[in-house]
Amino acid sequence: MAGKVSAGRRRRLVALGLTVGVTLLGAAVAPAAYAEAGTASGSRGGADLAATSYSVTIINNSAIDDENAIVFQQQPSQPSDVHSLAWLSKMCHAGTSVTFTWDVDYNFVWGQTGILKPGVNYDAGQVIPADLDTANTVSLSYIDDGFEFGKPTSGAAGGSLVVKQDDTVPGPNSSDQGSVGIGMSGAGTFVVPTQPATGVEFEITPTYWLAFGSYLPGTVVTEDILTSPYELQFPDGETKATATFDGVNWSVQFG
Repeated sequence: MAGKVSAGRRRRLVALGLTVGVTLLGAAVAPAAYAEAGTASGSRGGADLAATSYSVTIINNSAIDDENAIVFQQQPSQPSDVHSLAWLSKMCHAGTSVTFTWDVDYNFVWGQTGILKPGVNYDAGQVIPADLDTANTVSLSYIDDGFEFGKPTSGAAGGSLVVKQDDTVPGPNSSDQGSVGIGMSGAGTFVVPTQPATGVEFEITPTYWLAFGSYLPGTVVTEDILTSPYELQFPDGETKATATFDGVNWSVQFG
């Protein structure tokens, strides 16, 4: 069972980075402590974050010519059953650049693949909007040989997103097991394998990582299968970054 991150870690948002605490809660979903969305120089509510667009331009000044530029999200001491996905990914040949733009708006996702490991795509089946205040809880069922979300409602603790999997959902002993999780700006960021009659709680304070690798969006990634992963931290008030990779080091400018 994946434990929650500590209260101190949950309550820190370091330069708009992502920490997701995940708890498998059994059939009942327990209340969680509120996770503030604060910055290094102050605090901002979820509505303020959601109203802001961010972008990063990745410049490939290295000899790498056959890998994608990738943005993914990760948490410190990530539980083994929580899988980071290649959230944003696009080919970036040597001497070229790519720009990724996103909004800090959350979504629920499920996928067809239940056996997840680095290099495997979770195979997105459905992505629906979530909101940390008004649409933070959703049900997942398995009906007529297919997964399906219900209509999101409120009810989770502030700063959390909860998926309630009913007893129809296939688990680890079934070939139909899938995956379920959360995402941002319309694409998956974190998933866990499905389990019947289990609530999964994601306590959120958004960290972004940059890397190169041969992985399409939705593919499970870990640092050890990527080229030179680098944590991108936006200073308070900054929303645009340019990150240049020279084959060894990253250099980043903001604004």
